[in-house]
Amino acid sequence: MPAALRYAAHLPAGRLVRGLLAMAAPAYTILQISQGESTWRAIGFALLLTVVILLVSTYRVTVGIHGISFDIAGLRQVSSFGFLPLYAIREAVADRLPEDWPKARLKGGWWPGRRRVNVLHLDDTGVARTFYVWVSDPDAFGTALLGRPMSEPG
Repeated sequence: MPAALRYAAHLPAGRLVRGLLAMAAPAYTILQISQGESTWRAIGFALLLTVVILLVSTYRVTVGIHGISFDIAGLRQVSSFGFLPLYAIREAVADRLPEDWPKARLKGGWWPGRRRVNVLHLDDTGVARTFYVWVSDPDAFGTALLGRPMSEPG
């Protein structure tokens, strides 16, 4: 990793994209079959299109020397879907969301072998907000965000 990059990981497409694909792929297949396309060709094309959309919709989370950012692979050249400066991050906790924290919003999706990490931060107006991500190494993620592993007391 470059010196300015403290942590990087890929996150699968979010629930909305996966849900839309779960509905659209069968609908597309049925439409193609009803218009005379062969069954296997329609199914194969729908699966191929689904895989391409999932790959292009993969999130990337990066923690750099200035903050944490989320962007989508297919749009990486033109857009970032969130940047949060490190000074706005207050705490990060693995696994369960502490009861006194605000409700957490999901960033990305789950993959096997990943653990949930909740991140408490202040938004632009100073209001406490929380999001969670699924990461493979919570201690490395916590060290990148906080300057210390999450398992150590703050």
